[in-house]
Amino acid sequence: MIRNPLAIFIGLWAVLPFSLGAAIDSAFAQNDDQVRTSVSVGVWIAWGLVLGSSIIRRPWGLTIMRILAPATVPTLLVTHWSATMPAGALAIALSHAVLVSLLALLPETGHLMVDGLSYGDEKRFLLRVPTAVLFGPLPLVWAITVSGIFSGPILVTSGRWGVGLPLWGIGWTLAVFATRSMHQLARRWIVFVPNGFVIHDYLATREPFLLRRQDISSLGPAAAEIDVSSEDLIDVSQLALGPVLHVVLRGDVEVVPRSRGVSEVRQVAQILFSPTRPGVVLGEAHQRKLLR
Repeated sequence: MIRNPLAIFIGLWAVLPFSLGAAIDSAFAQNDDQVRTSVSVGVWIAWGLVLGSSIIRRPWGLTIMRILAPATVPTLLVTHWSATMPAGALAIALSHAVLVSLLALLPETGHLMVDGLSYGDEKRFLLRVPTAVLFGPLPLVWAITVSGIFSGPILVTSGRWGVGLPLWGIGWTLAVFATRSMHQLARRWIVFVPNGFVIHDYLATREPFLLRRQDISSLGPAAAEIDVSSEDLIDVSQLALGPVLHVVLRGDVEVVPRSRGVSEVRQVAQILFSPTRPGVVLGEAHQRKLLR
């Protein structure tokens, strides 16, 4: 496992102008100065946003990283399709873009970014994206965001004002709403605190809820044959891909599941949840003496 993918990402992103930037610049070498300048300004702004976000380490920064870093791959391909790049420059830039995209999407990168918000004795761990979101609206919302940000300005700089200006306004409006939706995924986590840990998942519950140290009877991987229909169990993993953790309480805790219409308070003694790094979560729980 990569020990600190965020540091590697920052280093690779810092030198991205020498590969991707150079490739895009060569592709627009024959265009007029206005187009070249506009493209350069846009690329530098996006590059600076991602670099600053990754250094600051906040959940909003993770959202920016995971929107713009993977966008480098289709950007290169579209640029090559519209204005052919030299094969060598394209291969180097594309390899660089794929690498930074993968690093931005790694679970450890997400953990390091959201944990930057922690203070004192806290420790944050992201929850996995629900399967229905991961293979449903998420790719579409991401595509709308990226195309909405760049398509209008590109058309305007190429002289297509009649189409570009309306598309600029519509695209950026859609991008704002789409970004806010995707940002909710970067605000789903568990937080270890001195008194236990809190589950924050606004997609599954109306309010965060605390599992107190003295109430935790066991915490570990969920058994395959567990009865998810049990009245004292709530599943907030939302069928996310990957291992699911199962916590059993000595008493019970009040949880308000998110549902259509009026939400009802449930008293539960078992919770299923799915962090992006379950092994590290269990290690943290053991270090804090939550496991017996």
